[in-house]
Amino acid sequence: MPKSKPEIFLKEEINKIIDASMLDEYYYVLFLVAKKTGRRLAEYYDLKVKDIDFDRQIMVTKVLKKRRRVESEAVLDNELCRELRKLIERNKLKPSDYVFRKYSYRTIQYRTKQFVKKVGIQKNFIFHNFRHYFITELIRNGWSLSMIQKLTGHTSLASLGIYDHVVARDIKQQAQDALNNL
Repeated sequence: MPKSKPEIFLKEEINKIIDASMLDEYYYVLFLVAKKTGRRLAEYYDLKVKDIDFDRQIMVTKVLKKRRRVESEAVLDNELCRELRKLIERNKLKPSDYVFRKYSYRTIQYRTKQFVKKVGIQKNFIFHNFRHYFITELIRNGWSLSMIQKLTGHTSLASLGIYDHVVARDIKQQAQDALNNL
């Protein structure tokens, strides 16, 4: 059974959170990567330098599914490659080093909430909302659920059912716009 509807955040809200983190390179890069790849925190947490292929512009992430580690590729754009390279170089990370294991899960969640509070967003925001934002934007841009499933590593299409309300809300808005133009 699909989970409850995720809280939807606007691009402007996500960008405010990322902008607020600019002075902290670790969180800035982590948030930017989360916004543009839509992976789970555990996948970033287990990411090693050697898992990033800058030439092919991908990162290989791993997630535990049914007690086995499953790998999948996340696509990186030029900005992500540039920011990840800078983070790796500044911190003198070796290929076997973890990219985002500087802080604990709990600290990352806590700091995420601090950045959200700093920009005055009143909605409940957790790190996983970056994933929801990513998937919502793909839906809004016309991606099929099967393509999103493959890109994000969802086990089944049914698990993407929690995003139906996004499509319904967008359709309702389009209908209202059309009716106002009659």
